[in-house]
Amino acid sequence: MTNQVAQQQNQVEPKEKQNAFVTKVADKIAEMKQQGQINLPDNYSAVNALQAAYFTLTEVSFSDKTALIDKVTPESVAFALQDMAIQGLSVAKKQGYFIPYGNKLQFLRSYHGTQAVLKRLHGVKDLWANVIWKGEEFEVEYNERGQLAFKAHKVNWKAATGKKEDIEGAYCIIEREDGTQFLTVMTIDEILTAWTTAKTQNVQNKYPQEMAKRTVINRASKAFINTSDDSDLLIESVNRTMEDEYEPTVKDMGDIEEVKREIEQNANTEELDIQEQQPKSSVQEAEFVEVQQQNEPPKHQEQQQASFADGPNF
Repeated sequence: MTNQVAQQQNQVEPKEKQNAFVTKVADKIAEMKQQGQINLPDNYSAVNALQAAYFTLTEVSFSDKTALIDKVTPESVAFALQDMAIQGLSVAKKQGYFIPYGNKLQFLRSYHGTQAVLKRLHGVKDLWANVIWKGEEFEVEYNERGQLAFKAHKVNWKAATGKKEDIEGAYCIIEREDGTQFLTVMTIDEILTAWTTAKTQNVQNKYPQEMAKRTVINRASKAFINTSDDSDLLIESVNRTMEDEYEPTVKDMGDIEEVKREIEQNANTEELDIQEQQPKSSVQEAEFVEVQQQNEPPKHQEQQQASFADGPNF
């Protein structure tokens, strides 16, 4: 009888821990929304999104038989969950994912998440991206305000070979509600330079067309987001979670598990620098190996820490 009671308690405790975690972050998000610091979509349930995210973090990996949440600090989990919720995103909708840097967790926004966030920014109507293949005619011009503007793209469907060497460039157009369009163009050399930030380029080599569009959307969104008049908390969170070249955007092409393994292997060789007090915790810190690298992993800003000034008591 005693063993049965103990088993029931062991089953209840993880659920209670989850509820405490989700409730703490959800209350903070609700407070921000009430104070007008963030503006979430009407159909977005922060509680549901946080519960789905927490469930993802507690899934046990087949490779090392350890859940991701057991590899990182509780503080970084709270910050990562908060970043996701501030942007009104959900991992269940493939709009982002969680990556450990050393023993710190980071939420990185996906390709679909970037599109969702951009469309939510004040005044944005739509955005789209296309690849320019060799043999196609692509024309741009400067408008009356001196801004680069789209003129024409004469498509040759036979030129779309799917091969990286046949891509000449890519472009993204962000359209505001007043009809104004903002054009961003990247040559293939610029795209390849962006891809060099990854330790491996398996995904880019396999799906160059989709990866090229993603890269130019990232470039366009950075410039557009930083000129937006939306709340500072949202913009800071968006910038913190800008995805890098490890991002597994091609969810329907069959190799997502391979990509996830590459992400985890590469990300855990870097240490995320988050200035935070480390309370006593039973969480075991993951071991990692430092490597010299030009690009640093995303860093949490002091503003994010301030939003959890009281500390996540988990």
